[in-house]
Amino acid sequence: MKSAIIPGAGPFYYKGNEVGILMFHGFGGGTCSDLKYIANDIFNQKGYTIHLPLFPGFGTSPEDLKEVDIRDWIKSMENYYEEIRKKCKVLIIGGHSIGGVLPFILASDHKVEGIFAISAPIGLKGLGPFIAPFMKIIIKYHKINSDKFKRETNGKWIGYDKIPINIVVKVKRLITLMKSRLPSIECPIILFQGCKDNQIKKESMNYIYKRIKSTVKHKIWLENNEHPILDSPDQNIIINELMSFVEDIQKQN
Repeated sequence: MKSAIIPGAGPFYYKGNEVGILMFHGFGGGTCSDLKYIANDIFNQKGYTIHLPLFPGFGTSPEDLKEVDIRDWIKSMENYYEEIRKKCKVLIIGGHSIGGVLPFILASDHKVEGIFAISAPIGLKGLGPFIAPFMKIIIKYHKINSDKFKRETNGKWIGYDKIPINIVVKVKRLITLMKSRLPSIECPIILFQGCKDNQIKKESMNYIYKRIKSTVKHKIWLENNEHPILDSPDQNIIINELMSFVEDIQKQN
């Protein structure tokens, strides 16, 4: 990338034991900071090795994000996997939003002991996804209300003031790829979705749950959660359920 990383945007690495968690941030303009506090709490309680990498195009400049291709993200994801896989006997991968889509793509070709996904979409709500291919010809960027996000999270949110319109097309390609890989997933899975999430299709979690071949799979509705994960009102539920999920996997390995 051409630009320096914004202070606090990530990545974060917590060196712990032989149980590893690889976490992927969302693609809506935020950064690793979105998941930092969940990662930090889990590390402090369980001592797992946790890697929260920063994907190309994020945490630097919107111009960088405009130029990146989904192949760059997939290649980076595979590199992140190889790094932590060498250090951990048990590896769980997961993420939030589009960061929750990526683990299914990765796990279809690589060995993992478990997957978690928070608000992973099978589609986005509104007209945006449909008009983006035409809008990107005229309008290159979409403004983000970053000031509002910072106020609501007491300054914890770190991200862009705008994102390129063409990211919608890239995100749709990732979702399509994920859908094609779901029938090949057999490892244990835990899925979360906010009841108040109005940014993704409501049937997203059920769609993924029904199409994976895993015999161990869980669905958890977060009653108070919208789409954002930073300062989630259900953060303790996510952390506790995820830790229980990892502990069960440890017993089987």
